[in-house]
Amino acid sequence: MAPLLSLCMIVKNEAHQLRRCLTSVQPWVDEIILVDTGSEDDTVAIAGEFTPHVYAVEWQQDFAAARNYSLQWATGEWIFYIDADEELIVTDSHWRSQLLDQGIDCFSVLRQEAGTHHNWSDFANVRFARRQPGLRFVGALHEQLNTAQGKVGALKGIHLLHHNQQTQEQFLKKIRDRNIPILEQMVQRGDRRLMNLVCLGDHYAACGRTEQSRDWYHQALDAIAEDIEQQRLPQETTWLRHLLFWATYTAFEAKDYDTAQYYASYGLRYFNAYPPLLYAAGLIVFELGLPRGALPYFHRCLDLFSRGTYDRSEPFDRQWMTTQPAYSLGFTYMTLQEQERAITYFQKTLEFNPHYQPAQQHLQHLLSATAPSG
Repeated sequence: MAPLLSLCMIVKNEAHQLRRCLTSVQPWVDEIILVDTGSEDDTVAIAGEFTPHVYAVEWQQDFAAARNYSLQWATGEWIFYIDADEELIVTDSHWRSQLLDQGIDCFSVLRQEAGTHHNWSDFANVRFARRQPGLRFVGALHEQLNTAQGKVGALKGIHLLHHNQQTQEQFLKKIRDRNIPILEQMVQRGDRRLMNLVCLGDHYAACGRTEQSRDWYHQALDAIAEDIEQQRLPQETTWLRHLLFWATYTAFEAKDYDTAQYYASYGLRYFNAYPPLLYAAGLIVFELGLPRGALPYFHRCLDLFSRGTYDRSEPFDRQWMTTQPAYSLGFTYMTLQEQERAITYFQKTLEFNPHYQPAQQHLQHLLSATAPSG
């Protein structure tokens, strides 16, 4: 009888964190398949402490190829993949029973950031797939399982904790020297998926290369222009939310409110629980001279955060559902001469970010103005 669950991993120079990862998953999987792509540290030796199934493959600047090599060794009914900088957190010891559901072909699992110094929201990512003919990873970078035709469930009782230990310098080096060349090669070969174009925009922006960044973002917008005009959802939606927020916020900053409204209204038609777009829409309404009309957008951002019901399809900066809408509510209520409410939301802003100076300054002014004299 085949085992239920096979863990498949690819690694390179992960000795500093691999033991934590494998310790977290070993009690819950039936076999561990680990493929090394050229480690020069103790990665392979540490892997050997947990599994006899350790293999090597030459790195070819292609993450999907390396992961697909790992799949050929798996014998489990289900495939699970994890990265060395992640940790499996189990909150329900019976979580594996969900894999017995014959009506589901793959499962997403939530991934959260460890610690408080990284401000990304948690998001759902497909990490479990039923092993069947044709199952493979696609994409040389930001690879994904080709599970588009299968029914996706949301796995409960576990989540992934991401331990990001990179410095900013290490992060920039990785995207400059590895990610950008791989992505550009993918695009040159005809892989113009929306996620590749948007990621190139993001990566060039992170490197401070604004002109190249805008060019890739605009190529992504051009790719979906007809869909937006026809008010239909593109076939590919990976990173679409982020792209629409970029287009909206960029137009807003340029005071091109017509364009900003165009992208915001389209985005909220399909993604009305995505806080960055809601926040941007509130800013637009405020700048158009309708401060009271902006309030529901900012309130909804905070409500989605407090209820935990925000769109988890892709990660975003948590400030768009915490600090920024709270501050904007304070500023809007101050504009409307509703001082007590303004004070409340400036205080809430500082609960999210105690060092947010605009809120500190406005709060100090309002408290001084409302303090009894004498």
